[in-house]
Amino acid sequence: MAQRHDLANALRQRLLSGMHLGLLRSGERLPSVRDLAAEFGVGPRAILAAYRELEREGLVELRQRSGIFFGMRGRSVRTTRDGELSPFAAWALDVAHQGFALGSTIPDLLPELGRLLTTVRVRVAGVECNDDQIAALAAALGSDFGLDAVGLNVDDMLSSTPPSLSGVRLLVTTPFHAGEVQELAARAQTPWLAISYRADVFAEIARLLPTMPVYFVVTDPRFSAKLRKIYASSPGAMNLRIIELRDVGGIGIPDGAPAFVSRTARERMAGHPILDRVMPETRLISDDAAREILSFIVRANVGALDERAGG
Repeated sequence: MAQRHDLANALRQRLLSGMHLGLLRSGERLPSVRDLAAEFGVGPRAILAAYRELEREGLVELRQRSGIFFGMRGRSVRTTRDGELSPFAAWALDVAHQGFALGSTIPDLLPELGRLLTTVRVRVAGVECNDDQIAALAAALGSDFGLDAVGLNVDDMLSSTPPSLSGVRLLVTTPFHAGEVQELAARAQTPWLAISYRADVFAEIARLLPTMPVYFVVTDPRFSAKLRKIYASSPGAMNLRIIELRDVGGIGIPDGAPAFVSRTARERMAGHPILDRVMPETRLISDDAAREILSFIVRANVGALDERAGG
């Protein structure tokens, strides 16, 4: 099951990347099960199961004796052609059933979930080492989880005059800076998490590099250095083209070339026509890390509800 889910994630990202970069169009024939099995080093059944998962989402269409075709029908809560529930609808069914089994009525289920997730708006700090990733992490914590998120630079926090952590109830960083943040958290007596990012975009870049130039637009030279270090040992590393945004008008990315733009760069390039043909922003934080963050949110809300009940 885990392997099928991982394969589906990898194929999903490849398809969406190809579509947004103009390399893949609806109705286009996709690689065969046998070809992908050889590429990923797995059995054909695993690839077929992953393709079927994407078919349920409306991303692909499996045609008997014809092959597999890209077909973007969009995210739907409706049933698929064979009457099976979409993944989102199946999830809603599971949540409703589990809530009912625990004694909740269906009309009360959503309000109860809301109390466990939004009674208090928790203030957190996303800690990274460059402006591009600081902005991306803080934005993800705010938009995806409803947290009151600020971004902090790990170097500033290690300086002789670190920024105030007043009101911050959780420090969130990545394994790159776990050592420093752990020390800072101990001094401030504040909980902390080292979370993982989704690997989809970085894996897609690594897949494309051996065959073509791949462009990445950033604003902070420190992120440039980090990207070069990440891909230094990848085949085709010389094809990584990093543009440090200084002059918006001076960006030169060939038509059809894969291009990724950081959140901070997107904000500075607002309205620039090149944004219409670059890879769109994707969810940053991994599913495993999301569970850790959600656990903290629920515990904080339960604590607040207990305090109110006791008061």
